[in-house]
Amino acid sequence: MIRILHILHSMNRGGAEAMLMNYYRNIDHSRVQFDFLLTEQNRCQYEEEIENLGGYVYRVPLLRFCNPFPYINGVRRFLKEHSEYRIVHSHTSSKSAVPLWVAKRCGVPVRVCHAHSSSSGHGLEGFVRWGLGVWLKKVATDFMSCGEGATRCWYGEKYLKIARFVPNAVDMEKLRFDDSIRSTMRRNLNIGDGEYVLGMVSRFHPVKNHLFALDVLHALKQQGFHVRLLFVGDGELRETIESKVKDLALDDDVMMVGLVSDVPNYLQAMDMVLMPSINEGLPVSLIEAQTNGLPVVASTGVPHEVDVTGNVDFLPLEVGGWTNVLLSKMEKGVTRDADAVEKVRDAGYDIKTASKKLEEWYLNKYRNQR
Repeated sequence: MIRILHILHSMNRGGAEAMLMNYYRNIDHSRVQFDFLLTEQNRCQYEEEIENLGGYVYRVPLLRFCNPFPYINGVRRFLKEHSEYRIVHSHTSSKSAVPLWVAKRCGVPVRVCHAHSSSSGHGLEGFVRWGLGVWLKKVATDFMSCGEGATRCWYGEKYLKIARFVPNAVDMEKLRFDDSIRSTMRRNLNIGDGEYVLGMVSRFHPVKNHLFALDVLHALKQQGFHVRLLFVGDGELRETIESKVKDLALDDDVMMVGLVSDVPNYLQAMDMVLMPSINEGLPVSLIEAQTNGLPVVASTGVPHEVDVTGNVDFLPLEVGGWTNVLLSKMEKGVTRDADAVEKVRDAGYDIKTASKKLEEWYLNKYRNQR
């Protein structure tokens, strides 16, 4: 059995973290085990599950560019003390250049960087990330990404033939539509039989654009269309979102359930999923929504390759346009896609298959480095 060291900021619930946990749950732990090196000093939401699956969680100081040396020294000290790791896999975008550079100096033979987003930011932040991206290509031995957009953003066009595509794969059967679960969830959430529910599954962060979704809901309400909005997630913007809900008099129309461990059950309660993000990599939440058969309306900041069922509409971030499209869809009585699971599986997003492929990749890399 080999151990892979994954490097992230935290293992709290989020897109990249959820994707990684999907793989971790489905690999053969008698052959490949995951451990985690984090900069979040507090205990993380996935930590208990990681430990139950046989993994270890380690911590080093936070990477601060005003003084990166505590982080660099922490990673160096850790790798010197844990020479058993022959493969390190970093998920911190262009900042992966720093731990992978340390890993190279410590003699770790396989150093993987993994791109999870399709935007490197703007202004000074974008320039710094671009510079780190140049360095990243010199210290990583292998490149992975969630899709073409992320590959182009972080590695460049020529890496489309070099980078390994690791799909944000999901558990098909857990996400398959179940009318009995839908009825139970809607009853528990006090949703009436005739009420239409829009949903968002994402952390409360500016890039996810929850405030835009509230503007759309308000516009629908002003046109006399009764619809409710279900937010699954939490984060730094919670108070701002709650304040806007009150300002727009949407208290009875918005449900905020926070962080939950049973996201598939909440999808069952929805009728359509929204993703008005400023930008995205290839969001696992939309793969999950499509697997459940749900129609999706997303911003043009979401890569079109996420549409694996033909059931995703992409719109510019303009409230009137979103309102008109949603009204049109709801008036037609949008239903779930009965063939969704098969479509998602055919597109390569079945975690059972994808996890075996990643497992074999790790094993082959390890054998070749012995």
